[in-house]
Amino acid sequence: MPSQSNSFHPIESKTSKRLSLLIKVVGIAFLIMTPLSIIIMAILAFNAKEISGEIKIVLIALFIAILCFCVWMLFQKNKKNITTHIIVDEKGIHHYCNRNIVHSLAYAELHSNPETDQYDVLLTEYDESAPGLCIYFFEPELKKATRKTVNLNIDTVITNGNLLLKNFVKGILIFRPDLKIAPNVLDLYRLEEFRK
Repeated sequence: MPSQSNSFHPIESKTSKRLSLLIKVVGIAFLIMTPLSIIIMAILAFNAKEISGEIKIVLIALFIAILCFCVWMLFQKNKKNITTHIIVDEKGIHHYCNRNIVHSLAYAELHSNPETDQYDVLLTEYDESAPGLCIYFFEPELKKATRKTVNLNIDTVITNGNLLLKNFVKGILIFRPDLKIAPNVLDLYRLEEFRK
């Protein structure tokens, strides 16, 4: 195994600033246009003679509630540390805020599936939007191993997300050979050379 562990190289997430900016601009435009259209609809409803006074009051209250929610969303700031990049190295997957680690999932923390005849690393079912990489880790609050989807949540668009997950699976294969990995995981990330 020393040759495989020597061939393991850390990978850092790459982001697309242009695509991230485009998504933020579209989101902000939506949050600005929604309240404006609600104000226009409220004015039209208030001036309409065909609508009774009680319905006008209900509509105006509904419009004000939606308007308040949109304004709140516009000025809402994330109070947690924001993940700026992700690194997969020989210890695991790490979410960073600039130079500080916000969250880590180490290979040493991975556990085997409590159902012993099942895989320890697998993909979620395909009925979800896209298959996700799932692992088992020990949950102290529940005092048992539970399934968790490995996420790459970050505030910018990651362009090499599959490469990060591939490197994470490769790290599991090298540093945690005791864990059983489902064949479709090896197929998805093109790690056939590790197939037994």
